[in-house]
Amino acid sequence: MEISKNQNDAVNDIVEMVVNVIGKGSREIDTTEAISSTARLAGSFLFRSFDFKINDAKPGTVMLSEEANMKGPQLVNITHAVLNNFGIQIDNNKMSNGNQKHAESNFVNVISKVQGPALDIMKKRELNYEQMAQSSAIATAFIIQQSGNITPEEGFGIAIYHYIEGTKTNPPEFNLVAKNESKNQEGMKSDGQIKPWWKIW
Repeated sequence: MEISKNQNDAVNDIVEMVVNVIGKGSREIDTTEAISSTARLAGSFLFRSFDFKINDAKPGTVMLSEEANMKGPQLVNITHAVLNNFGIQIDNNKMSNGNQKHAESNFVNVISKVQGPALDIMKKRELNYEQMAQSSAIATAFIIQQSGNITPEEGFGIAIYHYIEGTKTNPPEFNLVAKNESKNQEGMKSDGQIKPWWKIW
């Protein structure tokens, strides 16, 4: 799988957006929430690429599909490959069996906050939904690599859980209010100085 320059350019945009929106401009964010947010975003945009004709399913409804089973693993493979390029080897023996951490936040609430500005990034970088999902998977790997307070296996497990959630959950409609709020939050600094986004606790 070849990742385009536009997709690579989108990766930093995604990381900055998630940290600012979910971290509320402080650039400090819980590691599990950071990883789960980009993973949910990746899964949700991949879900949108399936182009399902949804009539009456409410946001948050689980929607199982063959498309998710076939294409969902590509997000896992991208994250694994990027981590490997960072020199991080995932020890399968350390991967928990169904007991991995996952975000306590609600899927619909989080996606409602990040999907609007993510759509702006997608349009800015001239990507489609699937390409944006792939960029989000790279961003997820980047956050895992920068997170020093959990093991790579824990981070990878969080990502896998939320990739599955995202690819099999009906997302809300794009919300202009949430989109505008997140735009206002982008670039906020607590003391007027630029801080590294990777201050993750």
